[in-house]
Amino acid sequence: MISKEDIKQLEVIFPFWFELNQNDRAKIILSSRVLSLKKEAIFFNSNELDGLLFLKSGRLRFFLSSLDARDLPLYYLKDNEVEFFEDFNNKLISPILDIAFVVERNSEVLLIPCSILNLFRKKYSIMERFLHDLTREKLSKSLLSLQNILLIPLKERLLNFLYSLKKNEISLTHEEIAKKLGSSREVISRNLKILEKENFLEMNRKKIIIIGRGEVLWKNQLLEFLQVWYLKKKMNYFWEINIPVLLTLM
Repeated sequence: MISKEDIKQLEVIFPFWFELNQNDRAKIILSSRVLSLKKEAIFFNSNELDGLLFLKSGRLRFFLSSLDARDLPLYYLKDNEVEFFEDFNNKLISPILDIAFVVERNSEVLLIPCSILNLFRKKYSIMERFLHDLTREKLSKSLLSLQNILLIPLKERLLNFLYSLKKNEISLTHEEIAKKLGSSREVISRNLKILEKENFLEMNRKKIIIIGRGEVLWKNQLLEFLQVWYLKKKMNYFWEINIPVLLTLM
């Protein structure tokens, strides 16, 4: 049984909470549970965690698991954010949504199982629309991240990632950075040496020291804004054309 605080949180997660009848709300409450996830644990689409995840605390990094053993980074889930983590049995769409996540910090999640959600998405059209919007948001974030990987050179993505940490001294290993950017340790090491030669940073055995933040950071933020704006315009066009097709596959 979840706590009164968690029951109150369900009212925030589901904006239409009081439009569900009392018995159905009770079933959701009784089916929900709070889970503690340990740092570095990895979860793939499976019945173990299928459902609506509300991150009470911690940090989860979602990625696309690929056949060549590279993890393509997609997006992060932070405190008080929601993710619909579902197992897709349809063979046409499951490769697109073969998304997993790794626990970057010890985390606590409120899980509403897929079994109970599927029961009520058939009964309430508002629940169906809600879950559909979450799936659409997942696809949009994933496509945006993959387009960034394809369109933005690794050196720029690496520099943007280092700046995003908002630290002057970074203790991550080259291997750890490679995992976060979907690359290899050798390629990251090579690009760090290039950035060092261009006076963006300095390296020693244990730390990366940022030295060229100011004007370059402003230019990168402007470039990122323009890229996101352009990709969102393309994305809106994509959804207008393809949403009816995707819906037929679900």
